[in-house]
Formats: sequence, structure tokens, C-alpha cells
Amino acid sequence: MRAFPRLRSCLRAVVLPPLLMAGSGFAWADEAPGPPAPTTFGEKLDLYQMRTYQFLQPRVERLDRWFVRKGTEQPLPVPPLELRLGLYGLLDLDAADRFHSKGTIDLDAKIFLPNADRFLKLKVSTLDPTLTPGTPPIEGQRTARIGVERSWTDEFHATLGLKASLHPQLYTHLDWSPTWTAGHWKVYPFERLYWESKDGTGEITSLMGDRWQGFWNLRPAASFKWSEKKREVDWATQNGGRGWEWEVSLSLGYITELLRESDIGRRINGGDMARGTSVRFGVYGTPGQENMYLLTFFFKRELRNRWIYYLVAPEIEWNRAHHWGREYRLNVGIEMLLWHDRLASSPAASHAP
Repeated sequence: MRAFPRLRSCLRAVVLPPLLMAGSGFAWADEAPGPPAPTTFGEKLDLYQMRTYQFLQPRVERLDRWFVRKGTEQPLPVPPLELRLGLYGLLDLDAADRFHSKGTIDLDAKIFLPNADRFLKLKVSTLDPTLTPGTPPIEGQRTARIGVERSWTDEFHATLGLKASLHPQLYTHLDWSPTWTAGHWKVYPFERLYWESKDGTGEITSLMGDRWQGFWNLRPAASFKWSEKKREVDWATQNGGRGWEWEVSLSLGYITELLRESDIGRRINGGDMARGTSVRFGVYGTPGQENMYLLTFFFKRELRNRWIYYLVAPEIEWNRAHHWGREYRLNVGIEMLLWHDRLASSPAASHAP
């Protein structure tokens, strides 16, 4: 028994050092040297991004191979998964000079399974599909939703899934989102019909214009929403809204890099901006009255190798509920794009007239 401690000491002294050296770029004389070990914090982050993709993508491909039909000589290639992670914080000084703070996580993952169905993909997201597109991201519910999306064309999509919470509930929505071109403008209509097993049905209609002049971008947008849940609240409070709410906004920005983002909500609230500065003014209300004005300044820059970005967004809110007193807020955040190719593009090449 006394020999075991000596044996363990021998293993630590003789065996472990070569193993550690091998893991950090060490190679034998007849082998090609491995990649050098990361030395800076930034290089370690890049290694984390690469290893995350290398860990997840083969498992996605393995899952997709379950759906390959017998006798298929050449299975369809699996597109890279798209994984987006955002960490946000909000500092708020309300109209009564009271200080509040809030933090949230934004997770959005898209997994393509072409051999199951080339128009099918799995989605894991914390985005709330029942909110109007211009709702500030930090104000939405951040409950994870796991679903399957089926696309019949580039314009029509249907999603069915489960809202993961203490009391899980089913949800589904049918979306229509074409892209039209009118001169130098691109127009993005959007229609969504949705249902949740707890909150009932609802409908969202949006329209956004997109105009580029070099790196300058102008985006007017408008949205209308009706929901059973809001109607019940309106009946209980007798405010006459009957379940309807609306928002209009106008944003102007100088943007030097965009993310290839298909979600109209991220486009309206500036979530597709990778590098740039913009200002957005929004008005929110119910039938016959305005309830809130919101002025937001966005400043977003690259933090690391086109996959980590930071966001600073101060804003001022005027709310009817607070007798139109000014409320000051500061949004800060970090976004990580754990995509293999990061899918970033310059607006000058693809959007400028």
C-alpha cells in the first residue's frame, strides 16, 4: 500500500508534463508541431469561439444523419449552425428619481436539418414572438422557447414549439415576410398570426422601409397588434383599447457593417447593426392616444475579430402614466456571434443604391 503514493508521485512527475505539453502545442521529433497555445486573453476567446463551433456542429450533423434515407448516395450538406448570445444590462432613473437596474440574456440558435427536410430547422430562442417588432429587447420576456420552423417559400414560415417555464405552454405562429423593392427603397411588410395555450391568439402587422445612401441609412416603421390578453386587460381597466396597440418609429444611422439578419424585429430596433451609430425616435400608443415617446441613441462597435460586439444605448422616455415626466435609461451589452463565418457584411456593397 505504501508504494501507491510513490507511484502517483512518479506519474505526476513523468507522465503528466508530456501530456500537458502535447495539449499546448508540443510535438515529437517526427511530428509536425501543433498550433501555438493562446497567450493573450483575446486569443483564448477566439479559441473558445472555434472550439464551441467544433463541438456543436458535428453533433448537429450527427443528428441530421438520422434522417438520411436508406440508399442515399450523397446526403445533403448541413449548413453551419447559427448561435447568438447577448448579455445586456439596463440602468434606469425613472420620473420619480428612483434608480433601477436590470439584466437579461438574449439567446438565439438556429439548427438546420436538410436531410430531414430542406425547409426545416430547429430554433432555440429567448425572443418573444408576441411582441411588436420595435419593443426594446431588454423589456421583453426572456423565457426560452424551443420550436421547429417549417418554410414553404422564402416568404411563408410556420413555427410550433414549447415555451420553457415553470408552467410550460405550447405556442405556434404563422409568418409572412416578403421583400419588395421600390426605386432606392426596400420595403419589408410583415404579418404574424400567433397562438399560445395560456394567453390565446393575437396578430401583428408591421411595415418597414429601408433606404441607403452610402453608409447612411433611414428606416421608417409602423406596427399594429391585437391580442386576446391585451383585450382582457382593456376590459378590466375600461380604457377602451379593445386589445389594440400600435407603434411608429423613425431611425437614422451611419452604419459601416451589418449582420445578415432576417428577423424584422431586430432590423427595426437596430439589432442587425454590427458597427455604426444611429438615433431612433418611437411613439407607442393605443387607439386614439399616445402613451409613450422614446428617444434612443445607439453606439455599437466590434470588440473582437468580428464575433464579439459591444453596445451602448442611452435613451429618454416620456410616459403618460408618469405625467410625461422624463425617464433616463442606459442600455449596455455584449453580443457574441458563435457562427463559423460570422455572417457580417458591409452595407455599402449590398445595400447602397
